[in-house]
Amino acid sequence: MNGWAVSQLPELELRGRVAPWRRLEWLLLAVLIVFGFWLRVRGLSELGFADDELHKWMAANRYVHGDFTGDDVEHPMLMKWLIALCLKIGARFGWAPESIVRVPNVLAGTVSIWVVAQLGRRAFGKLPGLWAAGLAAFSTTFIGYQRIAKEDTLLGLFLMLLLWCCAEAKAAADDGDTRAQHRWEYLGAASLGAMLASKYFVFFTPIPVVFYLSVRRLSRWRIPVRRWLWLTAVSFVIFSIINWTPFLPSSWSYWGAYVNGKTGPVHGSLLFMGEVFHNLPPYWLAGTPAWFYVVFAAVKLSPLTVLTAIGGLVLALWQRRPAHRLILSWMGVWFLLLSISGSKWGRFFSSVLPAFLLLSGYFSAQLFAWWSSRRISASPSRSVAGAVGARSPAVLVLALVTLALWGGEAQASLRYAPHYRLYINWLGGGDRNVDWFFPHCDYFDAGFRESVAYVAAHAEPNAELSTEIDWLARYYAEQFGRSDLTYTLVRQGESCRQGRTCYVIVQAGRLYFLNREAVNNLERLTPWHVESIRGHPAAKVYRLSAGESPFPDESLASTRASPEAR
Repeated sequence: MNGWAVSQLPELELRGRVAPWRRLEWLLLAVLIVFGFWLRVRGLSELGFADDELHKWMAANRYVHGDFTGDDVEHPMLMKWLIALCLKIGARFGWAPESIVRVPNVLAGTVSIWVVAQLGRRAFGKLPGLWAAGLAAFSTTFIGYQRIAKEDTLLGLFLMLLLWCCAEAKAAADDGDTRAQHRWEYLGAASLGAMLASKYFVFFTPIPVVFYLSVRRLSRWRIPVRRWLWLTAVSFVIFSIINWTPFLPSSWSYWGAYVNGKTGPVHGSLLFMGEVFHNLPPYWLAGTPAWFYVVFAAVKLSPLTVLTAIGGLVLALWQRRPAHRLILSWMGVWFLLLSISGSKWGRFFSSVLPAFLLLSGYFSAQLFAWWSSRRISASPSRSVAGAVGARSPAVLVLALVTLALWGGEAQASLRYAPHYRLYINWLGGGDRNVDWFFPHCDYFDAGFRESVAYVAAHAEPNAELSTEIDWLARYYAEQFGRSDLTYTLVRQGESCRQGRTCYVIVQAGRLYFLNREAVNNLERLTPWHVESIRGHPAAKVYRLSAGESPFPDESLASTRASPEAR
């Protein structure tokens, strides 16, 4: 293995100053950021709200008027602050509500491209950092989950900033630069506070501690107990300034109701690989299977990204240099804690996905260095600008590797936009398995707005609309001028029991223990309307006459024709 020249770079030891970006490298990084932003922002309002996003919209509207109570208190304030700011700005320019709630994550996702480059340069060198940044810019799964108004994008961004600060603090300590060491440590503490003010994933706080302990014997980096206390205080202050609703008694009562399932529909189950599982944390290993995220990583990244990330992970586990330990601490704690939890969601993966991209860039650089050491007498350049300027076959190989590495993700993003999350690679069977792997997470209520619009345009006065997301049904029905409708959940004894024409919307992925009998019973009817996305039925609407039930306790009438057939 003496040909693996990159593995001998000082970056892997997390020592010394990182090599500065040169002009061409800065230009390339800027191009990646611009394209990454464009992919994230294009068609932002082409998909209607998801149920969770509507609650963010409602909360942000309350924030604008100084009301910090209401629902969604179970989530921290930072995202709602940012949406409220975008609401004030977007209202002046006529932005759609769907765009307003998603813009903060689009911007945070764009910034994450730069952070991936910085973290990659610090850990593995400039070339791996740029390759990883390109993957972050073009990854269709990364883009798709950074376009929804959930806290995971901010969580992932601040987690990466925290890890970057840890790496720099370790490097400064080994260089004897105490002032820089302390500066990076306090910046890391601030990142931790902002991370927890983004999402209450307190169990991520051991990640930097695990990394610190793993390299303690390999470096001079020491943090006395007194400074640990100061760092904790800084994190708490940042958290409290951004997110102070946890200290309000009204929040405590809401959390109690939320935990007991009294604040709205709590489905408690998830459709994964064609089977419904309990999806609440207390179920632990008896809930959604522990291999959920392993499967997610295998089928939601381009095949080349998957293969090179596995190669990078194997090298990291084998060599366990300080840079490797940083990534392994990140992935180890993340997978351990979230895999044993009984509750799993695809969007959670966005906070660990950059680790795969960094490993992919690292392994690709290792392969390139190995090839260069065999084919070129001169040692491989550690500068992208130097490599491009060299008149040698290495320039062509570098370009081909870049094209292959980025091309798989980029073509998928261009092909699947704006429905980025529906991408399944050929390792997972491609498009035919979109509705099998993670339909709840990937559709994220796509097609529901259009289904409600169709019902609003054709339903009889005072009809009933029965769905799994009654708040969102009411919101869009009223947007389409139908305040006369009544709304119910698809539940035994509640759905279609009001003696009026009833429209039932069945969504891809929203199959639960609570509604499974009704969904299976409705499947024997021809839908009154189908809303399709990329050839897949995202939502089906069934029209039931007064007195009919979607549940099998009463027989359903024969197939009813859609308005188009009349």
